[in-house]
Amino acid sequence: MAHGICLLDQALDLAMQEMAALEDGAYEKAVELAEKRNEVTSMAWHMLESGSVEEYRGHLVELNRVQEHLTSLATQARDSLRQDLQRSRRERQRMSGYHQAIGQALQ
Repeated sequence: MAHGICLLDQALDLAMQEMAALEDGAYEKAVELAEKRNEVTSMAWHMLESGSVEEYRGHLVELNRVQEHLTSLATQARDSLRQDLQRSRRERQRMSGYHQAIGQALQ
């Protein structure tokens, strides 16, 4: 098997690890895996041989499918974190108002 195809297989494996990291909430690890996957995919692209174009295409289509799923997971994680942050801000404002009201009542 061509070395480039092996690299694309490695990129697919990294994408699966990245997906697991995103699902587990290990966002820093997911970023590291995405960067490594990008490097491996780039190396594979530079090794493209004319005889293995169709095999490359199949692997790249699969990588694209996984990338779309990763994008969806990352978007969901971002939205969830954004909602948690907004909820935390509202709670902090509520508690601040509560402390202020207690302070005024004790005066």
